[in-house]
Amino acid sequence: MRRHDMVLRLVPREEKFFVLLKQAADNIVTGSALLTRLFSDWADLPGRAAEMKGIEDKGDQITHDIVHLLNATFITPLDREDILTMASRLDDVIDRVEAATARLLLFRITAPTDVGRGLAETLHLSCEQVAQAIAHLQRNRFREVARCCVEINRLENVGDEQLRQGLEALFDGTHDALEVMKWKEIYETIEDAIDRCEDVSNVLEAVALKNA
Repeated sequence: MRRHDMVLRLVPREEKFFVLLKQAADNIVTGSALLTRLFSDWADLPGRAAEMKGIEDKGDQITHDIVHLLNATFITPLDREDILTMASRLDDVIDRVEAATARLLLFRITAPTDVGRGLAETLHLSCEQVAQAIAHLQRNRFREVARCCVEINRLENVGDEQLRQGLEALFDGTHDALEVMKWKEIYETIEDAIDRCEDVSNVLEAVALKNA
């Protein structure tokens, strides 16, 4: 029996959604932390890409478990659409984190860039705020949820600016065209993951407002 299956048997049905959503949020924190470590310590890219794929697979399984539980539950702690949207956007985050890591391997990137490192760090901070917001939501701490959402939105703006500056540097005419193409896609994939964190934040903020 899987460990999280054992945990779910011990909590009320309504709490199982929060358990699973928190697992999904913790999973994106784990994935974004791995991406950040990769940009800081460029070693064993194939091994870390394989590790990231395992994290992404875990996210898929958690999303499947949430959908299965939604289909089996008549009364849920939140609106069904809110739960499904949060689960889907959390899965989007880890999908894009894994996609960015896979592209580093696929494109045979030999060294990180400061822009990539900065985007990865912003993503990790955003994922941490998402996890904190979901933990606060479980405890009906709606003001704390709102504060986390404000920070996630701020970080999304930071990511936008990092991407803009990164693209501007790439297209300054001093870089090889193939390298420009590779890094443009990597930067945009990481920034897209930050955007998906903001999507989760928008749902969390709406839920907090409805319940405050």
